Amino acid sequence: MAELTIWTLDWVPQGPRGFVRDLRLRWACEEAGLPYAVQKIPFDDRETNHLVRQPFGQVPFLSDGELQLFESGACLLHIAQKDEKLMPRDPIGHAQTLQWVIAALNSIEMVSVIPGGF
Repeated sequence: MAELTIWTLDWVPQGPRGFVRDLRLRWACEEAGLPYAVQKIPFDDRETNHLVRQPFGQVPFLSDGELQLFESGACLLHIAQKDEKLMPRDPIGHAQTLQWVIAALNSIEMVSVIPGGF
């Protein structure tokens, strides 16, 4: 199995500190007991220094062997499919996991990140 590599910035501004979405990927890997490495890209020139991997110049993005993924939700689903603890193999458990990941990304997280909610 290729080792997962989570890419993030070498420095995070004060505002988003603690909300950077690479935490999601690290947490999923830890929960599943999957080995992973963290690589950092320079904050300076962040808009142009990794556009091949992330077309919007953002982090996180994930490397898994030859596979390169951006968008933390897509990365989470990829990680989840590697271990049954995160993504059950039965169709009902699989569908419910997808449901809750999408709900978390689109509903729950928005309320927790935006001061005062919507």
